[in-house]
Amino acid sequence: MKKIVFILLLAISTIGLAQIDPQNGLKPTQAPSYALTNATIVVSSIKTIDKGTLLIENGKIVEVGSSVSIPKGTITIDCSGKFIFPAFIESYSSVGVQKPARGPWNPSPQIETSKKGPYYWNESIHPEINASELYLHDQKSSDLLLNLGFGFALTHQEDGIARGSAALVALGDNGKKQIIVANAAQVFSFEKGASNQTYPSSQMGSIALLRQYFYDAQWFEKNNPQDVNLSLSAQVKNKNLPILFATNDKWELFRAQKIADEFGLNFQYLGSGNEYQALDNLKALKNQLILPINFPSPFDVKDPYLSRQIPLSDLKHWELAPANPHAVLTAGGTFSITSKGIAKESDFWKNIRKIIEMGVTKEQALAALTENPAKWLQQEKSIGTLEKGKLASFSIYSSNPFTEESKLLETWTLGKQQIQNVINQNDISGNYNVNLEGHLYPLQIAGSIQKPEGKITFLNPIKDEFGTVTKKDSIVQKTALEINNNDIIIQFTIEDDFYKGNISLHGKMNLKLGVFEGDALLPTGKMIVWSAVKNSKIERKKDSIPPVPIDTLICQRIWFPNVAYGFDEKAVAETIVFKNVTVWTNEDAGNMPDATVVVENGKIKFVGNGTFTIPTGAKVIDGKGKHLTSGIIDEHSHIAISKGVNEGGQAISAEVNIGTVLDADDINIYRQLAGGVTAAQLLHGSANPIGGQSALIKLKWGVTPDELLIPNAPKFIKFALGENVKQANWGDFQTVRFPQTRMGVEQVFYDGFHRAREYEKASKANPDIHRDLELDVLLEILNSQRFITCHSYVQSEINMLLHVADSMKFRLNTFTHILEGYKVADKMKKHGAGASTFSDWWAYKYEVNDAIPYNAGMMQEQGLVVAINSDDAEMGRRLNQEAAKSVKYSDMSEIDAWKMVTLNPAKLLHLDDRMGSIKAGKDADLVLWSDNPLSIMAKSEMTIVDGVVMYDKVRDEQMRYLNQEEKARIINKMLESNEKGEPSKAFKKKARKFYHCDTIGEEGSEETNHH
Repeated sequence: MKKIVFILLLAISTIGLAQIDPQNGLKPTQAPSYALTNATIVVSSIKTIDKGTLLIENGKIVEVGSSVSIPKGTITIDCSGKFIFPAFIESYSSVGVQKPARGPWNPSPQIETSKKGPYYWNESIHPEINASELYLHDQKSSDLLLNLGFGFALTHQEDGIARGSAALVALGDNGKKQIIVANAAQVFSFEKGASNQTYPSSQMGSIALLRQYFYDAQWFEKNNPQDVNLSLSAQVKNKNLPILFATNDKWELFRAQKIADEFGLNFQYLGSGNEYQALDNLKALKNQLILPINFPSPFDVKDPYLSRQIPLSDLKHWELAPANPHAVLTAGGTFSITSKGIAKESDFWKNIRKIIEMGVTKEQALAALTENPAKWLQQEKSIGTLEKGKLASFSIYSSNPFTEESKLLETWTLGKQQIQNVINQNDISGNYNVNLEGHLYPLQIAGSIQKPEGKITFLNPIKDEFGTVTKKDSIVQKTALEINNNDIIIQFTIEDDFYKGNISLHGKMNLKLGVFEGDALLPTGKMIVWSAVKNSKIERKKDSIPPVPIDTLICQRIWFPNVAYGFDEKAVAETIVFKNVTVWTNEDAGNMPDATVVVENGKIKFVGNGTFTIPTGAKVIDGKGKHLTSGIIDEHSHIAISKGVNEGGQAISAEVNIGTVLDADDINIYRQLAGGVTAAQLLHGSANPIGGQSALIKLKWGVTPDELLIPNAPKFIKFALGENVKQANWGDFQTVRFPQTRMGVEQVFYDGFHRAREYEKASKANPDIHRDLELDVLLEILNSQRFITCHSYVQSEINMLLHVADSMKFRLNTFTHILEGYKVADKMKKHGAGASTFSDWWAYKYEVNDAIPYNAGMMQEQGLVVAINSDDAEMGRRLNQEAAKSVKYSDMSEIDAWKMVTLNPAKLLHLDDRMGSIKAGKDADLVLWSDNPLSIMAKSEMTIVDGVVMYDKVRDEQMRYLNQEEKARIINKMLESNEKGEPSKAFKKKARKFYHCDTIGEEGSEETNHH
């Protein structure tokens, strides 16, 4: 019986010795245990052990503390004077994972996926990609991160919208132990990547595609269809993994958060570095951010002619970017740090210390590199701190790199040592007396351990004109110092009673006794023996980074928006009384001279010539000789849109929404406010028959994208006809996407709406039907829940679409452009459509040949509601003058002409109950003009939106001065950086582009329209 028990115990004891892989040759010697002693061990952001011991074995931490029992046979390493930090965790990388190769260039568009197999229909969606299967150790990229103190990295294939799963890897060459967690996180972005498919071609398309994908995955999981789809299966499998979403701008972060809210997901975000510009939004965002610290380099501003061209927004971002991490903390958020964009160790630590200068504590910075990423990756039990049982990955520094320049001496990954630098560790700081032939010279050695700095003092004789020494000045002279192991070299220039010229000292150091001694070369060439004895110590400052008054810096320097003409504080509604002003009411009262208008709580409270009471605290404006109108409304605009106005990859893109990509920082908002515009419909372009959904906005400055949107506004969508739609003007290779003819355009409409009706029937029969975002919107049109604005030119096509609408029983709300509207105005009237046109644009392409400047007046005579629109950022700021042209060409009354840019577009947008005229109860969207608003001499002196003064002529003049003052201040600050020799970059002027109906791709992104 005892024999059986012994055999069983032997079997149990040898289970751990079983090998998974066969061994060719002798088994490698088992790695011994190590004890790193006498070190300053930074266990975590809240715990540090002085003169501690770190005991590791088999790649794990066995014990850490100040009194650790070291087992026999342990290799002991003395780390006196050194600092040990937990290995940092890189939260965003593609280390060891190559990007996919883009397919060969083809001038013809690729509509369908070229990917073989049962995968998702769009190539930018590939959740089945698994970084652990693609990972190959890359010594160069791994060493780069190791040199920065990172021991772990989350790596993924940096391509596409749904990028698949990321792997957590240990850096360094660790063989099969390299991958710590094979499926550590999912990664998403708004970037299409290497896909050659035409869809998506804009950020709103990426957003719509990602939403559709998540709906597809939900349906796939719930219904478990028989058809195999490897992409959707992978999404279902990985749905509980942490999710990382990569963004490139502060507003992208909040666009992604809306998707997370819609689907009940929890995203962690790779930030862009400008989140400080949206502090109020950050306060509501509880997710962790991964922040880059690759702060912008200063521009070379030595040439004043070039420096004056640098946009103020770029200058302000250079100054405030290092404050971004602290801003996130003040908003109640947490963050991790990524080295993304940094290639040099010196830049990494310089920027770490810079964020500490800006208010982040050393402890918070360390947590952002270790504990925070470990927590969001759900790996805090194995990495992030130097606690018992965790992986033995850490870095050893010569001193504390968070407070001073330091050297990385060693990196340990999974218990494997790698020497990075062998450098002098002797602290020679102190006050010495140097003895040269019996003459004593005080020598002070300070600076850091790695870069000691010496200063020697001697008496310099001052002689009069007769050569007589009258006095002796004490001279403090810097020395050159060089330390190599136990050798020291000191060089300095001296001029006193004994020596004149350069003296070079070479000697040995006895740090225990505090003595240097060796040979000296005197200016005469004579060699002598020298010595130096330490007589006192120099106390080192532990915290060498002085804090900046961060509240002052952030709060006073951030503008709303943070560009030229930004407000120094957010504007608020005021109580305002306009008196003695000519009021263009657009109501039955017509134009009222010497009238009064009272604005209170964002609404018009009183309009008239009668008696009224001035509210307490009201701002009273005497409008004698001036004109007050309702704000201009632009029915057709493309300003304030980010990264693409057209989603032209498919014939129908009803699922995309301009409202998801609003750019509240576009300078054109401010410019058009200066031209009296207070509201606009932001339309999708005209690249396809059925484009995307519109955004109806109030023009507001210094607000968020969501604050631009008009609450509870009617829903609109863009249709299009003509050359753009059938791609006649796209080039010789654009012959793939249907339709290619005007006949095909008609069939696209019919096909789309018939599919929508079938979808509606199927939905009623099965509420759990596979949701289709495109068909949802087409059904809204058929069910009179969404209005249509249609890009149009040629009479025949207008007739065609009217017939389609009548036969499918939906109504066309507005024909925009409609330059042949005068030919079909009677049919439009019968159908119930309105018109929004140009005043006098013609002959800019073939289908405009029949355009005439009498068009607006002739359509109005037929009883249509007619508006004048811009479709152009420049024209948008002078729509008052565009309206005036109808007085000239059509002999129209001034009041009717003015309504074409105010009340009529309000009617077309179904907003006339709120705006478009000056009437008690309506929104206080008003413009005070210096003259008759239809005059070319008229200037907007004040533009009010919802009772908030968004433009004021007097304030504008002050802001121009402030812009120049702020620019000069930052350039002077940048110039100081240039003169110190800090790395700088040349300024390259960005091309300014504006969106129009036919803009394809992502040209004219928001970056080009900021100043």
